[in-house]
Amino acid sequence: MGKNAADYDAGTVLIVHYHRYDENYDGWNLWIWPDKPKSMDGKSYAFDRTDDFGVSATVKLDEKHSRVGFIVRLREWEKKDVTTDRFVDIPESGVAEIWVIEGEEEFLISPEKIDLTPRVKIAFLDSLSEIFASLSAPVDTKNVTPEVLVNGSSIEIETFEKADPTDVSVTNYVKIKLAKPLSAECVSEELSLKIEGFLSSEIIVRKALDDPQFFYGNQLGAIYSKSETVFRVWSPVSSSASVILFEDLYSDGYVEISMTRGEAGVWEAVVEGDQHLKAYRYKFFSYGKERNTVDIYSRAVTKNSERSVVIDPEKAVFDGWKDHKIPLLENPENAIIYEIHVGDMTSDLNTTVEHKGKYLGLAETGRTGPEGVSVGLDHITELGVTHVHIMPFNDIHYINEGEDGQYGWGYDPYLYMVPEGHYSIDPSDPLSRIIESKIMIETFHENGIRVILDTVFNHTATTGSFSPFDQTVPLYYYRTDRTGAYLNGTGVGNEIATERPMMRKHILDTLKMWVNEYRIDGFRFDLMGLIDRETILAIDRELHAIDESILLYGEPWGGWGATITFGKGDQKGTGVSVFNDNLRDAIRGSVFDEKVKGFALGSRAKERRIMRGIVGSIEYSNDIKDFADDPAETINYVSAHDNQTLWDKNSAAMPDAPRDLLLSAQKLSNAIIILSQGIPFLHGGVDFARTKYGNENSYNAGVEINKMDYSRKAEFIDLFTYYKEIIALRKNHPAFRMTSSEQIRSNLTFLDAPRNIVAFTINGKSVGDSWEEILVIFNGNLEPTEITLPDESWNLASDGVRVSEAPLERLSGKVTLEPISTYVFFK
Repeated sequence: MGKNAADYDAGTVLIVHYHRYDENYDGWNLWIWPDKPKSMDGKSYAFDRTDDFGVSATVKLDEKHSRVGFIVRLREWEKKDVTTDRFVDIPESGVAEIWVIEGEEEFLISPEKIDLTPRVKIAFLDSLSEIFASLSAPVDTKNVTPEVLVNGSSIEIETFEKADPTDVSVTNYVKIKLAKPLSAECVSEELSLKIEGFLSSEIIVRKALDDPQFFYGNQLGAIYSKSETVFRVWSPVSSSASVILFEDLYSDGYVEISMTRGEAGVWEAVVEGDQHLKAYRYKFFSYGKERNTVDIYSRAVTKNSERSVVIDPEKAVFDGWKDHKIPLLENPENAIIYEIHVGDMTSDLNTTVEHKGKYLGLAETGRTGPEGVSVGLDHITELGVTHVHIMPFNDIHYINEGEDGQYGWGYDPYLYMVPEGHYSIDPSDPLSRIIESKIMIETFHENGIRVILDTVFNHTATTGSFSPFDQTVPLYYYRTDRTGAYLNGTGVGNEIATERPMMRKHILDTLKMWVNEYRIDGFRFDLMGLIDRETILAIDRELHAIDESILLYGEPWGGWGATITFGKGDQKGTGVSVFNDNLRDAIRGSVFDEKVKGFALGSRAKERRIMRGIVGSIEYSNDIKDFADDPAETINYVSAHDNQTLWDKNSAAMPDAPRDLLLSAQKLSNAIIILSQGIPFLHGGVDFARTKYGNENSYNAGVEINKMDYSRKAEFIDLFTYYKEIIALRKNHPAFRMTSSEQIRSNLTFLDAPRNIVAFTINGKSVGDSWEEILVIFNGNLEPTEITLPDESWNLASDGVRVSEAPLERLSGKVTLEPISTYVFFK
């Protein structure tokens, strides 16, 4: 009789044995979490014993669980042994024991089945004539001849050699060159590699699919007409494919329709009749397995994206949608961006919003909060910004749609071409999310606000059997290393291979769909530094061919230690902008150390960095220059959804600071952003001192922490009014929105100023401003500071408290500046 959990003084016990071929276990550990009946937070566990198999750990959990998840990882997420989350069913005894072999997704539950014979860990067809293979043990490439088989028959090999030129002939990474390239048809055949003394391996077709003969440029997905629907999917490696067409959205009954293989590895089936609101999935057979998945080109889905849905595009719109007018944007520098989250904006229970946390909640006008302040859409229009940047609202994986308490930022994409259902009134109705998100977009447009969609083309929420992309064409859509492990430059387990032609096509098709069908006006690219340059240039070229006024911008970085393919400076000469973390850090201090202050709280020696931001990060002079050729290439900001809010950061950096000083810093920080050249970006709620109570990564903290708390707007109404008025000042004066580096160099002049003060003038007359000359002074000192105004007397437009188009007073000579303040003068 085996032991039960009680014998270990536990509710559940999982014993894990782990084997690595190199026998190097340094840093490797387990991440374990309960999954069923209830998913709970995970915890790390060390391998604390050795045995003949390798190392092992006995994990004891207090409660009884029916399923437990596990990940074998290197130190603190430097790498995963297998990227896919794996799960162990716990028997009635409460004790489960498993054996895990390096790189093998399937684990063993019986030691009798263990086979540690050296093996070909993985083999990739990376061109039609080249195979690269990773082995669990070294092989002498000079003394061994491998065998490549197609459907069990050997084909001729030209060379067998080390794959790494710096390696020696005895190596565990090898390259095989075929005597003749394989035909395109062979990629769906059974391909395998045998090496004497090693267990054989199937050959995965990876970069070979980049060959132009596999590129398909036409429409994919469910292509609807009243008389028929054409189902079309790209899967060259599949030997068969079919459509599972369900009787209705949620019934179990279905018919299976075989698909026909056509050009470039595209499978197609035509189903006659009106298929509107018919649910479907695809079934593929590839690499010896049957794979069942939703369509990566889904335009509509059932609840939680369990099935794709055919829709009639004419039934996914409403009266007035197609011809409603989008607000004009003459120049990108005219944009003022406000970052919001669909749920956060209207979830505050202390408001009169009817559809709280929903798309329709953002389409409601006349709604109020504490003390009658405007909320939701009216709050945004009152503030005066030109664009809302909406955090990702395409299909999100880790949200159970329609269930109370569900929350997420959206940076865990599952499907890219369909809106998230949780923000709709009825997630089970495929049309609800589509129509309601369009109502939200149209309402923004009607109120003079353009809409930017935040996108995540650097990773997906899941891989392997849980990823529609991996199920359609395994290991093609993601970057993998030579062992087949998913690269992790994102820090969340995988990277999308944007450089692969059919992944690039999917990205372009997705973006153009959002522009053409949802009338989106711009896109923000999460971790854009991981998107290859050719794809970024294609996005720039193809979207701006549709509409020159579309805004494109993103983060010019990746996760820790990532290889950056589109960083600061790479945007030069394109229609793409990048976030300016240089100016951010100069103003607020480090985002990685909350105690480090910036210019806005009196930190010294930041003047030069502030100046670089003021001129739009262009090459203004020998020492005032940064990464941009044009002011439209920089997105200037001090806070966003990531890291602490500006209020929380300043409170942490100076915990004893009086409230008035924190308010002054809240004003000065974004006055610099709004009055600098380039494109200003504001974090939603920064205009009323938004707090997340110090939480710097609140993606899973729920709506209570993340919501827009409109009681703070009532409390900080003077701060909100200042933001509103300084925004109006920028909009009314083209001097703050110059459109070329030459204009900036010719018309903006920095003045000599005391320490921790940055002062400059702008020749307003030369750039068509109603103010002939403008003087701006940013005071980063914690005490009143005296400065002498240049020339004669000046009209005061703002003193850090008041903002006015008309002169507040006329000043000349020596002026005393209030601590942490912004002054604007004009003639």
